[in-house]
Order: sequence, then structure tokens, then C-alpha cells
Amino acid sequence: MNKSLLLFLYSITTFAESPGLDNITSSDLDKISKEFSANFVHRAVSPASTLGSIFGFEVGLIAGITDAPDIAAITKRENPTNSDPFDKIAHAGLYGSVSVPFGLTGELVLLPERDLGDVNISHTSLGLKWTFSELLPIPLIDLAIKGHFSSSKISYSDTIDSVLTTINLDNSTYGATLLASANFLVLEPFVGVGMVSRSTDLAASGSVSIFDTSFTANTSSSSDGTSAQVLAGVQLNLLLMKIAAQYENVFGTSVTSAKLTFGF
Repeated sequence: MNKSLLLFLYSITTFAESPGLDNITSSDLDKISKEFSANFVHRAVSPASTLGSIFGFEVGLIAGITDAPDIAAITKRENPTNSDPFDKIAHAGLYGSVSVPFGLTGELVLLPERDLGDVNISHTSLGLKWTFSELLPIPLIDLAIKGHFSSSKISYSDTIDSVLTTINLDNSTYGATLLASANFLVLEPFVGVGMVSRSTDLAASGSVSIFDTSFTANTSSSSDGTSAQVLAGVQLNLLLMKIAAQYENVFGTSVTSAKLTFGF
């Protein structure tokens, strides 16, 4: 678990050291918002089933990688000599979920606020899943609807036009997902479709603006939007341990995630 958390922290540190976020246009901000939002959408990497008809819980870790080709292109544009553009964003967090009667499952993904050098990061996301097939059981099939929300904050220092500047990125998402899974006891393949909305605020403190003057003269700006969401994955149930992997596409961005949890 520690290696995955370090991967997340390393990716943010790399972004803070040489992000290349300067002369940002309206189109650039929209692309940055989409890729960061895709990375921080709440994801449980779990099937539609509950953890138990009366009670169940699991705790562990979720981690993964989000493609960021547009951020990489912006980085390369502002720093053509950069041979290692920021083309991936890692995500990781402590995960916990609890199931109670009536097919309800609460989910939490948490990365507590922390400082790493000049970088300060935090992430919290919540989900509430209702496995409505518990009311009308279908052999081997589970169906669920999930509402979810996430909030993430990143701040770091960078030198913009020879001025040391603090960059702040606040991101939030919310949405709903319809899930279906097949329960073969040990294996549970699952798929999902949904809609997700995003909101990103990007700001630079002080007198320096990171935005192109044709876009805005302010030192802060925001972007929002809504996207369809599709996902597919599989969970392996091994007594008290669960291992799962998931592919997701949201905001036109590919996200690959994995989960390792323990519980009953």
C-alpha cells in the first residue's frame, strides 16, 4: 500500500516541479479540468453487489493511473526541452465501505491532507450505492444505482516569469452510475454507465497570471462540464480478501484502477 501511495505523491511532486502551466488558454483550462476530474472521480472498483444482506464491510487501498495527453502537450509546448512530459496522473487513497440492510452500501476514499516538499494535497470522495436487485432477486445478477461526490485540492510553488508563485487547483465532481454485475462467487465481472459533472478552479497567487492574456487578465479562472461515463472490471473474492481491477472512460479520458481490500 505504501508503494501505491508514494506513486500518487510522486506524480503530484513531478507535476509541481515542472508543470509547464503557463499561458493557459480557455481550451487549455478545459483540457486540464477534464483530465484532473477524470483522475479524481469517486471510484470504488467494485461490483453492483452488497457486502452482505445484513451487514458487511471492507477496508483497503485503491490506486491507479489516468492518461493525461493534453497536460503533456501543454507542458511540452511551454518547455520543449522537457524529455519527460507529465503524461500520467496517479491516484491512490485509503478505501472503506459498509453495507447495511435494504441493499445500501456507503463508500469512502480518503487521502488526508499532507505536505510533500512544497506540495499540499488532499482528496475525499463519497459514494452511496443501492443494490435494488436485493428487492427482486435475479439469479447470478446484481443491479445497483450509485450517487457519488469528490473533492480534491492541490497547491504547489512554481516559478512563473521569474516570480515564485503558488498554484492552487480545487476540483470537485459529482454524478450517478448504473451498475450491473454477475456473481460467480469467486469472480464478479461488472459494467457501469453514468453521467458525471466536474468543476475546476485554477489560480495563481500574487501579481503573476498563468493565463494567456487573450483569455483573461485575472489570476484565477474555472471550468466545468458534464460527461458520460463507462466502466468495466472484475473482482476476485478470496475469503477475507478482495482484488479488483477496472477500466473507465470519463471526460474522454482513460483511467485504469485496482483495489485490494480485506473484510467480511
